[in-house]
Amino acid sequence: MLTTLFCTPASSLAERWLGLLSDLGRSPATIHAYRGALTHFFHFCCQRELTPEQASFEDIAAYIRPQLPGMPHPAASATLQLRLSAIRLWFDYLIYMGMISRNPLPRAGTPDMPSAGRGMVQRITRLPRIPDDCQWYHLLSYVSDCSLRDRLMLALAYHGALRRTEVTTVALEDIDPAHRLIRIRAENTKSKRERVVCYGPAITPVLAAHLRNLRQTGITGGALFRSISDRNYGSPLSYWSWSKTVREWSDKTGMPYLTTHTFRHLRLTHLARAGWSCMR
Repeated sequence: MLTTLFCTPASSLAERWLGLLSDLGRSPATIHAYRGALTHFFHFCCQRELTPEQASFEDIAAYIRPQLPGMPHPAASATLQLRLSAIRLWFDYLIYMGMISRNPLPRAGTPDMPSAGRGMVQRITRLPRIPDDCQWYHLLSYVSDCSLRDRLMLALAYHGALRRTEVTTVALEDIDPAHRLIRIRAENTKSKRERVVCYGPAITPVLAAHLRNLRQTGITGGALFRSISDRNYGSPLSYWSWSKTVREWSDKTGMPYLTTHTFRHLRLTHLARAGWSCMR
């Protein structure tokens, strides 16, 4: 729940909007991100004794300025864009509910606004940082001593260029061992389009061993990757757990930039280096 000192009505409106998004099928990660963005904005409003739903364009500009590059405590470009998107959509909801008549956070191209013709804040796009060959081999050497499950997750995440939600939601029914193919279901992809990815022959014995372990515990269907913790033993592994595992690898190998998404970028880079056309 949103908790702010002076903004209880706004918090209630925000939770109603987030509940609506949840009912419409938005992912828990999206709801969590939007809630965090609104909490940050409401905290700013409370500090200035502003009513969030009555914020003006000038108030939004004052909210943005401390987060820009060059300020003492700037926000990452992607973080700021996320916050502005969530706030803009929340104001859209207030317009729909008849509570306000105009969105104080305009979109690019909105006429009669100072930011007309371009985004309100310029997006900064940097190339993702990926391991070089030596760092990649170092990571593989470290992971070789990890559990069978974690080694298989890394292998599939890399070979299939899978996002964290995609790799953690692979089901036993999605695997075609005969042709070394894995179906990525539409509901688990960012684009909401189903696709099929392949994996190399070196992964086959690792996958086979993992499947034998599952059968020995009575699991013959459902999630491919399961929790091994005492509290949630046998439950489908969450993407948060996968992120935590990769974060531990990052700490142990001295690669602070390493995330679950790094394997996707690295795979696409290696394919491009080999002359493949990577249509994303």
